[in-house]
Amino acid sequence: MFFEIFLIGILSGLSPGPDFFLVMKNSLGFGRRIGIATALGVASALFVHVTYTILGFTYIIEKFPSIFIVIKLAGSLYLLWLGFHAIRAVKQSKEEIRLKVNTDKSVKQGFREGFICNVLNPKAALFFLSIFSQFISSDTASWIRWIYGTEIILAVALWFTFVSSVISYKKFRNFYEKYNHWFDRCLGAILIYFAIFIVYSTIHS
Repeated sequence: MFFEIFLIGILSGLSPGPDFFLVMKNSLGFGRRIGIATALGVASALFVHVTYTILGFTYIIEKFPSIFIVIKLAGSLYLLWLGFHAIRAVKQSKEEIRLKVNTDKSVKQGFREGFICNVLNPKAALFFLSIFSQFISSDTASWIRWIYGTEIILAVALWFTFVSSVISYKKFRNFYEKYNHWFDRCLGAILIYFAIFIVYSTIHS
């Protein structure tokens, strides 16, 4: 069972979503260090989802769905904000890009962006709710529940760190330096799409 849970964590990271595209954007735009910081921010936010799921706070969300609606809308606004800034990107020279990598965004900022993006991601909340309802029963010991949650967090952290390291590789960076504004605009548009999709699904749910 432990291997299956770890594999599910990897598969959840493979599924394209706001977290994936944010890690990609920061890795390309600001380098490996900021990309990995963003990845670790995403993984750290998963602790929040694991904690309230194990402690039974999902009952409150089911009892008061308006709380979940607020979380979804807050998440969509944050994605809109990130996407808006990315879609306004202008073409930069190689020197400007390298200067931006060194000075424009700190590790703390990258970590914070990843954390907020995931903690307000309704997909993450629903993912843990569905996984724990499938693999955990009322008889499952508390320490096993925490191991399951930690496995998923570790799997996601390893996957996104790998993604950040690969995307930050020199060949990808050189290609990005040629078409940086188009990359940023496309990734920004994808983040805006996710934001609009969340709002749409919230209204029609």
